[in-house]
Amino acid sequence: MKSFTLSGGIEMPVLGIGTWFHGDTGNQMRDAVVQAVDMGYRHIDCAYIYLNEKKMGEAFSTIFEKGEVKREDLFITGKLWGTEHAKDRVEAACRSSLKDCQLDYFDLYLIHWPTGFIPDNGNLPKRENGQLAFSGVTIEECWLAMEDLVKKGLTRAIGLSNFNTEQITRLMKIGSMKPVVLQVESNPRFQNDALRKYCKKHGIQMVGYSPFGSPDLPWGRPLPHILVDPTLVRIAKEVGKSTAQVVLKWQLTRGVAVIPKSIITSELQNNLEIDGWELTPEQCKEIEGLETGERKIIPINTLPDGTKELRDGTDENYPFRFTETFDEE
Repeated sequence: MKSFTLSGGIEMPVLGIGTWFHGDTGNQMRDAVVQAVDMGYRHIDCAYIYLNEKKMGEAFSTIFEKGEVKREDLFITGKLWGTEHAKDRVEAACRSSLKDCQLDYFDLYLIHWPTGFIPDNGNLPKRENGQLAFSGVTIEECWLAMEDLVKKGLTRAIGLSNFNTEQITRLMKIGSMKPVVLQVESNPRFQNDALRKYCKKHGIQMVGYSPFGSPDLPWGRPLPHILVDPTLVRIAKEVGKSTAQVVLKWQLTRGVAVIPKSIITSELQNNLEIDGWELTPEQCKEIEGLETGERKIIPINTLPDGTKELRDGTDENYPFRFTETFDEE
């Protein structure tokens, strides 16, 4: 599988498998990861808040026991959750995730969201009024603690997820290491192109999650599935591929790595078949024309009276307060 070279020289496979499966009834995601690696996947995207790190540990143990794939053959990402942003908690959180994943190191460790929550009160601590209890830990404090993880060999590289350009710029000014990856929502309907251009200018690799729009998630307005879009269906027929393959190829063509999630064997295999063919510039332009600017992945909090609000909306670190604009390529 092809790779993107991250700042610092680390190779990251362009296609990975996401492991957030909120409908898991037991071992489905674990078994899917084992199967995916058998098929040829080498990039596995994990996170504490997916609540399945121990299952991922079982998967990795099974994979390595087979003997055909070694630890150094895989690129494994972990993510720091918001309750652990304080400088005296970051290392312990990383070590705990590594233990549960049965790993000695991550290849990449991300700050999952810029918003921090108070610790030791559950993953989503709330105040008496039902709103989230934010910690007030600055992103600068958290980032400097993340740098120590690289120095101690707990991760090969560090990066960010769901941060905006202003926040990334702040961190690059104070840190000795710049983020090598920015992981964000990106698909034909919400392309995040300003962030892509910003990342390209600054040597940060963008990774797109929810490449098919995550229609199964309860957040955002109900929308038709991206993969049945008439434009994508027509282009897929033109190139003799599936609409999913067309979307993944389009992302790779624009320099964005992708981490689609699936537990279905046929989908896992289908997603792998992205080499040996190309989209024309005209076809890519048509896909760009599907942009609506409508974000899907915005976590929601339900108050005691049933009112719904943005989960992180009142925190100073909430990243989606403005529309990104960045025209430089």
